[in-house]
Amino acid sequence: MDICVVIPARNEENRLGDQLNALLSQHYAGSWEIIVVDNGSTDGTVALVENLALTNPRLRVITAAEKADQSYAANSGVAAATTADAVIFCDADDIVAPGWLAAMAQALQNHPVVTGVNELDRLNPPWLADSRGRTSDEGLQTFGGIFPTVHGNTYGVQRGVWTITGPLAEDFSRHGVLADAEFSLRCWLNGVEIFGVPEAIVHYRYRAEARQLWRQGFSYGSHRPLIAKLLKEHGKPTPPRFGGWKSWVLLVLKVPTVVTRTGRARWMWIAGNRFGQVVGSIRYRTLML
Repeated sequence: MDICVVIPARNEENRLGDQLNALLSQHYAGSWEIIVVDNGSTDGTVALVENLALTNPRLRVITAAEKADQSYAANSGVAAATTADAVIFCDADDIVAPGWLAAMAQALQNHPVVTGVNELDRLNPPWLADSRGRTSDEGLQTFGGIFPTVHGNTYGVQRGVWTITGPLAEDFSRHGVLADAEFSLRCWLNGVEIFGVPEAIVHYRYRAEARQLWRQGFSYGSHRPLIAKLLKEHGKPTPPRFGGWKSWVLLVLKVPTVVTRTGRARWMWIAGNRFGQVVGSIRYRTLML
């Protein structure tokens, strides 16, 4: 199976090198390449990739700068992977673990869509890694327990799937936090299986600053009501309207913990999510608190 690893990147000069070195150290018996999709960088991202490509022929960079949108960049990468039987996505600021590519490629032999797992301790200090709790999903998470979803920073798709689902949805979110859930929904609606690959590990990088945590949490939360709205339009079950009440209670109870770094990170993440869902409920006229 021919594999193409697609990495959307925008101003990732300082972190992309570690990810590319980890990818170039992967072992896979089949044919494979890496496409970095520059999404309008103004730093040295492109120069970094071009320099590495001089000694690594499986690496190349393309430009997709018409709009700052991760899904647009990812779709451009898929379009450029003309010979690949499957495309695997990962993020520029994470680091894939040894064996990641082989595990993903092997799973794609038998499953149309696969997704790996995130490891938190290598790239995050303990206070940050512990801020959102720990879960063991063995590669699969769900949207409200209704349908399985991919991890947006580590998933693979057989080429034929795109003819069933269509491309990733663009313009939903600048950072693509909705696109992976919306794509997963289309897979579920069309009977396309999503398979978890616990052996495909990615070292995942959390946002560390309070403002970043708030913005990311708000973006996630504000788009969940849209997914709920899409479920309703397709006649499918939707998450409980007040299913997040425990998080609101936790938000109040955890106010004293903001004096610690872990407590502050946890509070900002939960608060961003909760208030984001309020805004999303108003924007999409779908109550989901």
